[in-house]
Amino acid sequence: MRIVQLRFPPRALTLVLLAVVMLSAPGARALPNPGGAVQNGCAFLTSLFDADMGLLPEYRGARVYWLFHDNYLAAKVLAGSHPDLAKKITTAIQHEGIHRSGKIELIFGEAERPLPFREYELLDVRRAGNKVIRTEKVSDRVFAGWENYADLLLLAGIAETNPPAARQHWEAAMRMWDGKGFMDAAARSGHQYATYKLGLALLASGRLSPPAMPPQELVDRLLAMQDESGGWITDYDATGKRIGLANVETTCLVILGLEAFAEAKPASTK
Repeated sequence: MRIVQLRFPPRALTLVLLAVVMLSAPGARALPNPGGAVQNGCAFLTSLFDADMGLLPEYRGARVYWLFHDNYLAAKVLAGSHPDLAKKITTAIQHEGIHRSGKIELIFGEAERPLPFREYELLDVRRAGNKVIRTEKVSDRVFAGWENYADLLLLAGIAETNPPAARQHWEAAMRMWDGKGFMDAAARSGHQYATYKLGLALLASGRLSPPAMPPQELVDRLLAMQDESGGWITDYDATGKRIGLANVETTCLVILGLEAFAEAKPASTK
């Protein structure tokens, strides 16, 4: 598919393509406009910005501010639509002297040692009154059994530079898809599905060469998990009942997944 006459800015073009792809998919049902969903998601993120902290809290009303992954991801997501705000967030992160986590940066090719996955630590950076700045940081200990987690398999597929190996990770993750969500070790233990893994699946599918086509049910479920605030709810059960609140990390990963899928899909159908 070629678009030669329409003159959209890059982000708007991505959202238009996303709507066309999802509405034309075989068996597609009436769903919220995915382009509008991304815009509403970005509006949710900007509404959480705390000017005093220069950061976003974990969710609306939270007193915890995560440098990695939340605010790092928010700065990346908002860089195109709200560059000034993204710059403020990045500056606030740098002010805390924290420059990396060692894991989530692999999405953008910024992780020094993305593989193998290592165990992580959750650290308090400092307190500001009744607010706490925290961050995640990987240790030197290799994480045994990471192949039992769909999100890590999907991240491995993104980080892997060898195309056949990347696709193997994708296929291993998709074997955990049960038609409702990713039934991996975490889901079996907690008896609920994680929404952010749906966003990671779209992101990983677009990074494969050639891109993969996720199940339509996965896209349906992902769009259904956006609430009225514009953010994405963290978890859901087997009936589709929402569990938890809309938070920054989940919303960012879903937005990144939707945009990556939109950019990759037209090229795969030429």
